Amino acid sequence: MLRRTAQNTVSGMTPRARRAVVGAAFMLLLMPLLGGAAHAGSDLRRGTVGALELQLPVGARSSALGGATAADVAGAEAIYWNPAGLANSEHTEVLFTHTRYIADMKLNYAALGVYTEKLGVFGFNAKVLSLGDVIVTTEDAPEGTGEILTPTFSVLGVTWARQFTDRVLFGGTVNYVNESVANVDASGMAFDFGVQYVTRWHDMRFGMVMKNIGPSMEFSGPGLETSVLPPDAEQSASTRVTRATSASFEMPSSFTLSGSFLAVSGPTQKLTVLGAFQNNNFSGDVMRGAAEWMYRDQFALRGSVFGSINSIVDATSGDETTDFVKGEQVYSGYALGAGATIKSGDAGLIGLDIAWRPVKNFFDDTLEFGLHIAF
Repeated sequence: MLRRTAQNTVSGMTPRARRAVVGAAFMLLLMPLLGGAAHAGSDLRRGTVGALELQLPVGARSSALGGATAADVAGAEAIYWNPAGLANSEHTEVLFTHTRYIADMKLNYAALGVYTEKLGVFGFNAKVLSLGDVIVTTEDAPEGTGEILTPTFSVLGVTWARQFTDRVLFGGTVNYVNESVANVDASGMAFDFGVQYVTRWHDMRFGMVMKNIGPSMEFSGPGLETSVLPPDAEQSASTRVTRATSASFEMPSSFTLSGSFLAVSGPTQKLTVLGAFQNNNFSGDVMRGAAEWMYRDQFALRGSVFGSINSIVDATSGDETTDFVKGEQVYSGYALGAGATIKSGDAGLIGLDIAWRPVKNFFDDTLEFGLHIAF
């Protein structure tokens, strides 16, 4: 993955750099308090959200790091995690990922980042979630009618990112979301906005990103239409078509504040530690911590732990309390991964990454494979 080469580590900081680091660290510490005060992140609203394919992680490096990469993610992988990171790229890069998801579902993702000298970096992405074949059953045919449905959820997006100064990067993404099940579908637009700030002290970086901001979605289509005989009409009368309406649902919006720090830097190896706090509008907030060890900028080992802050409501008193639980939704709370990058020519790169995330209960663990090519 492409990333601007950081300046050499220095033993001290200028007063201006020191103020920047202290201010960013203060924001990182303050964000969980603000999230709690805003009373967002409650599980009480979990069932009112839709378009969950927007939340499915893509990018094997970031997945292995538990999603704690909004501060330092770069290249085409940044399109999903923080579009500001796309501005780190000075070449054209292509990313392909395949995830063996739970319950035999498959998630495929492709992204393209194109660098332009004057206009910034443009990105394009496509995500397709396949739920497999679904056998249609009815009361009269409990074993199946012979009809098979293939629900498909897809996301198509366009990104623009630019580095405004040597320290500040900004990016935004607009995603078109489509869900198709049988003869009904729903479409909508979701927007992501992100910022990255580079301190240049031990390559410390901070990132902020707002994801999935957009209007509500609603299902419609011929599958909601039914031919019925009007009440009190004769049996020979013509039927009329009635159309049902579905309830609208909102986007799974979230806000993430992240930081990364180059803890060890040597001629052949380096160790980066990362952390993030994610405030979810429709589910419990998430805390993430991760580390990445790299050898000669070619081989990487990665690991992460994460957990969610869940709300619990007492059925008798109605009082709400919070509890930190290891894991997040279906995931057990940790992830591991590795990567290898091979240089090709003066500026070309070919990289392979893998991420393993164990899940809860009886589902199979998820495996994600990624290939990125820069030229």
